[in-house]
Amino acid sequence: MNKNEKIGKKYKNSPIVEALCEIYFDESKWDGTLPGLFFEKVRENYPKKKELDRIGVQVNVSKEAQATQVQRGGRRIQFVKEDGSRLIQIENNLLVINQLKPYPRFEDWKPVVDQMLKYYSEVAQPKGVRRIGMRYINRIIIPAAKFKMEDYFNLYPEVPESLGAMHGKFMMRLEIIAKHKGHRLMVTFGTAPPESPETFAEMLDIYDIFVLPQPFPIENVDKYIIEAHENIEAAFENSITRKTRELFKEEVA
Repeated sequence: MNKNEKIGKKYKNSPIVEALCEIYFDESKWDGTLPGLFFEKVRENYPKKKELDRIGVQVNVSKEAQATQVQRGGRRIQFVKEDGSRLIQIENNLLVINQLKPYPRFEDWKPVVDQMLKYYSEVAQPKGVRRIGMRYINRIIIPAAKFKMEDYFNLYPEVPESLGAMHGKFMMRLEIIAKHKGHRLMVTFGTAPPESPETFAEMLDIYDIFVLPQPFPIENVDKYIIEAHENIEAAFENSITRKTRELFKEEVA
């Protein structure tokens, strides 16, 4: 990407299949009544309520034996829009906002995150925030059965000539430098199932993590969410080429 290339592009054919923001709190006043109180605040826009019991598996290995223990996690409650395009998830010390297709502009989605943070804070009264995660999953369809990775991506695996210089399906994961300091930025890039034999599909998953040694005030969340989005946006635009942007059909303001 050229240094003069604008960040913050808007695309008619957005490749985003899911965006999510997760906020981990410190010392929420959680009890059995809170999901109901939260539901009353969101019922009008999220009328579908689901309850999940999360189960994990812990493996303990000793010299004498190996033991596998099933552990029941906390109850997670989901509140889903009528059309299924967005869901809000809550549990003790955690709020997650998931946005599926169609993804609106960040300027339209962020107020939803702000509102849900306000609602969670009102009912659970956490003392602060421990961690923020923001993740964007992009499915990029290349209209060709074969293509050169460098034509569409600036980020891709390279295979030496001694190994044939070609590769098939792949998956790579790396941590890159974030635009804003204090954030960790994880990028996962790999092959996805194609829509047809005449196309290729790649999944570009970008995850920003912000955490401080000590819990921080809820009022500071807004700043870090904006920084996280700018980190992800910069990483995305710098991972693709102009040829890929042409597939998305940029909208000019």
